[in-house]
Amino acid sequence: MTELRDRTEPEPPPSGGSRRPPLDRLVFGVAAALAVAFVLYGGLDNESLNTATTKVLGWITDSFGWLFVLTSGFFVGFSAYLALSHYGNMKLGTDEDEPEFSTFSWVSMMFATGMGIGLMFWGVAEPLTHLNTPPMDLAEAGSPEAAQLSMEYTFFHWGFHPWAMYAVIGLAIAYFAYRKGYGNLISSTFFPLLGDRAAGGPGKAIDIVAIFARCSGRRPRSGSAPCRSPAASTTSSGPVAAARRWPSW
Repeated sequence: MTELRDRTEPEPPPSGGSRRPPLDRLVFGVAAALAVAFVLYGGLDNESLNTATTKVLGWITDSFGWLFVLTSGFFVGFSAYLALSHYGNMKLGTDEDEPEFSTFSWVSMMFATGMGIGLMFWGVAEPLTHLNTPPMDLAEAGSPEAAQLSMEYTFFHWGFHPWAMYAVIGLAIAYFAYRKGYGNLISSTFFPLLGDRAAGGPGKAIDIVAIFARCSGRRPRSGSAPCRSPAASTTSSGPVAAARRWPSW
């Protein structure tokens, strides 16, 4: 365990400490300004924002939908490798740390928050949405084919693939936050690649993009930001749903 930790040890943060300040005013200010501007744009000119984001999302899914599908499959395989290899025994903390919660308590909290909230609504709403408005008009609405298609999309959104994505990103943040002591920011995971620059301008830019993407990455029923996977529409119909589709292979 010690050998593995020492072999992958990046350079310490340039500040010399193990903790970052509780609030980075630059990152918070820029990210907040972008989020407020985005909200104001949507509030003052909703139709324009809806048209612009629909076009952008349609271009992304048409051009890179294949990459999203392959990447999500890679996350599943990579997560399985981490779990089954010797890396699965690595502590996300110091070698002397002990878990604060039991496995049962941890799994209960996980389902009571993230999965519980989502499944209570989307577990029913998503397959019914696809049943009534099949993506890409691949089936007749309300038909047995549409029912099968709706479940395929729902399983993709709520099965192993999204969990694998959450796991890999969460593990990366937890490793550098609790084992390396670099803080629980996205930029902290880039220390091996960027070195000291992860605490400077490039790292701040990464955090700003991550915060803004997280704030604008949900699509309310009347809004226009993407919702979860760009592979398919889950909340809308008509032109927006037609633009949010799987790529043509």
